[in-house]
Amino acid sequence: MKNRTKHIFEYAMLRILFVVVNLLPLRAALSVGWLIGLFFFYGLRYRRTKAEERLKQVFGDRFTAKDRRRIAWLSFRNICFNAVEAARFGKLTPEKLKLLPLYPGIVAMQEIYRKDGAFIFSTVHMGNWDLAGAACKLAGIPVFSIARRQKNPLTDDLLNRMRSATGMDVVLNDSTVLRNVVRRLKAGEVLAILPDVRSGTEALAIDFLGGKANLGAGVALFAQMANCPIYPAVLLRRGWTHHEYKVFDPIFPDPSLDKKEDWQRMMQKLVSLFDAEIHARPEQYFWFNKRWVLDPIRKPET
Repeated sequence: MKNRTKHIFEYAMLRILFVVVNLLPLRAALSVGWLIGLFFFYGLRYRRTKAEERLKQVFGDRFTAKDRRRIAWLSFRNICFNAVEAARFGKLTPEKLKLLPLYPGIVAMQEIYRKDGAFIFSTVHMGNWDLAGAACKLAGIPVFSIARRQKNPLTDDLLNRMRSATGMDVVLNDSTVLRNVVRRLKAGEVLAILPDVRSGTEALAIDFLGGKANLGAGVALFAQMANCPIYPAVLLRRGWTHHEYKVFDPIFPDPSLDKKEDWQRMMQKLVSLFDAEIHARPEQYFWFNKRWVLDPIRKPET
């Protein structure tokens, strides 16, 4: 009963927020996100210490304590802005998309699709990663993504409907995910996926953010099985309302290598590109994740 009440409260708050930010002009809606972020970051100090510790772990003495706090604040503000923009996906149309600064990047993705057909579009928790895929889908690229079920079934349904506002399909991360993803890639669709998520079981040891990240081989495995390239990209935030695509050269599977050796090669090359972007623009990365990418995995007791 306690969980049910909590779920209803979370859903109600989310619904109210969605209504408010859709009634307001964009900048005013972002101001609401800014105020919410300010309250959680400076008032409740939500995971602020943890984020600053992570910045210290990654950058050492490159930044002062004051700098780390400002970077952490801008990172938290960015996620609040992302939530507001995601809530407004239903307002985004192909015509409006063409007027946005990110549109040249969309054109580049359309040209990639015309040239290569199916590919894997990989980004990280940086800038507005949800908008990166949603904008491609709205531009006619058949993008789909993978999602886990949320603990709250009410908000899970709401978030899925929000994602689908642009026509984005979601494949659930369950026992059939590998078969479903490969089938769709072979049918000519494009997978949007984020690789910077720590695996709960022992996987690939990848150099990332000055440490070793235990990352799943999913991106590389899908590329191998579907025989398609991986295109790394980031959608960077420029000020409050503008975004800019940055698309990198593709990474191809190498059939001459051992399967697992090729997983390691592709994942390391992919993650190294993102590592450089995060070091250049740390305020755009999400430092507040409960499952920190550099945390060691818990090995089962013997």
